Amino acid sequence: MVAGLRRMIAVTRPRVVGVVTVGHGINEFLTIVFPPIIPLLVAELGITYGQAGFLLTVFFLMYVLFQLPAGVLADWLGKRRVMVVGLAVMSAAVLLAALAESYRGLLVAQAVAGIGGSTYHPTGMAIISDGEREATKGRAMGVFGLGGALGTLLSPVVVGGLAAVFDWRAGLASAGVIGLGATLSILLAGSTTTDASPAPDGGTVVGALRSQLRGLRVGGSRRRRIVLLLVVTALLSLQHRAIQTYTTAYVAAEAGTSASVGNVGFFALLLGGSVSSVWAGDLADRFRGEYVGATVAVLTALLVGGTLVVAPAVGGLPGPIPLLALSAWLAVVGGLTYAAYPVKNALVSAEALRDSSGSLFGTVQTASAVGSAAGPALFGLLAEEWGVVAAFPAIATVGIVLAVVFVVVARVA
Repeated sequence: MVAGLRRMIAVTRPRVVGVVTVGHGINEFLTIVFPPIIPLLVAELGITYGQAGFLLTVFFLMYVLFQLPAGVLADWLGKRRVMVVGLAVMSAAVLLAALAESYRGLLVAQAVAGIGGSTYHPTGMAIISDGEREATKGRAMGVFGLGGALGTLLSPVVVGGLAAVFDWRAGLASAGVIGLGATLSILLAGSTTTDASPAPDGGTVVGALRSQLRGLRVGGSRRRRIVLLLVVTALLSLQHRAIQTYTTAYVAAEAGTSASVGNVGFFALLLGGSVSSVWAGDLADRFRGEYVGATVAVLTALLVGGTLVVAPAVGGLPGPIPLLALSAWLAVVGGLTYAAYPVKNALVSAEALRDSSGSLFGTVQTASAVGSAAGPALFGLLAEEWGVVAAFPAIATVGIVLAVVFVVVARVA
């Protein structure tokens, strides 16, 4: 077992992967600070679940607009430099949200946080991709994903916990302070995340754009693979963010608990994800990644759809049994959902060229942001129409489509 774990984390540049992974954890921690407090915002501000979901949509709309420019900027100015500045801006925006006096103020803070957060994935993933061998890219992306999962895991604990004890402002303020402290630590780590290659074409923004265009002027089959991977990314993010956003509200409704207790289910979802990421990255290096991704997507769809059966079956049981049963089910759902990420990232990394990797990952993460923006809003509207309990299993349809696209990617050699 120990030998297997060592193999799963045996990457080419462990210090670099380690620092970037810590940053990924902070980025994801700050990204998901709102879902644990959505029921509190609905009650205190008098907004609907659709409006609450729109806070996530605004955040990811900024991702849509700024991730590609962030990737190009990273190829020009340096990936580490852009990564650190983005984390600092994102942390400061979460502090701004804690001080907001209205729903409009929260929207502004989320927009700023989205701009800062848009820099992380194009830079962090490109730094890892540039320095890893082909044989270890899946593992490195798995470790990277583990950091993100653990960071997300802390959100319902820190933000949800402090919001339950004090209020939602205390939860957001603590998250912002943690983010700024971690950003400073990453900055001091300095040289361990030096870019693997200098800025292309003399370090000009025009040169970075030229490098990006060279990277996209590829053969027909490779171009089709990149386009299909953009579709995979959008669908995966749509599914993932919809599940994340409404898990707390779903568990609270089905188990008949408060929002703070409903966060137990959210925590279980994220715990499952943290366990599976490294394992899935190793699988991506050992087997055909496209088929690993398709299998994971089908299983995710079956389990999410299965809540239609599981929730009624445990709903009448006494005490905490419904909450514990739903949490266990969601832990498996989270594990499968997160498992698809290192697989997808390894497939993208295989198509990346070093002098334009930031731009490619910026393009891919723009597709991710499109899905992330659409998921909370789309299923928020369904929740308003049908109720959270009925809308949640509808997310399963996305998993089926995702599996089909993974298989199509495999057919394009």
